[in-house]
Amino acid sequence: MIANVGSGEDRKKKSVIDEDEIFKSLNHQVRRNIVKFFGEEPLSFTEIKNKIGHIDSPTLSYHLKSLQPLLMQRENKYELSEIGEAAFNLLSKTDETVRISRYKRKFLYAYYITVICWISASTLIPFIITANIGFFTAVFVNIVISIISTINYIIVWNLRKNY
Repeated sequence: MIANVGSGEDRKKKSVIDEDEIFKSLNHQVRRNIVKFFGEEPLSFTEIKNKIGHIDSPTLSYHLKSLQPLLMQRENKYELSEIGEAAFNLLSKTDETVRISRYKRKFLYAYYITVICWISASTLIPFIITANIGFFTAVFVNIVISIISTINYIIVWNLRKNY
């Protein structure tokens, strides 16, 4: 952690080292996932291992040791330190940004499908009504418009459910 002892230059040098340690500890996806797990509650070594799933004990020990600036251990449970909580908040915000970006992209797809559906319907339905294009062609056009509408409905429904 950052120590407030010594000269100003010593403090500056020490804080740079600590910043490097903090960013180095967050440099691996497994360690970032571990920090995210701690946002929920303090966890024991076994609970962390079970949440991650496919990791052996020595590797988990290595990652926990690498996360030392962000974690503290009490009563055989690991929990976030003050800096760890700040890292958790940062990781949560970045995940939220990614989630919102995905949502916007999917919403844009749903919007395009809706536009295509309405343009198709507004041009094809009058054409079908005024022209004698045949029964099978009219049924085919109706099926295509129904499929596009159903896909649009499913996408919008899933967006509403997931976000």
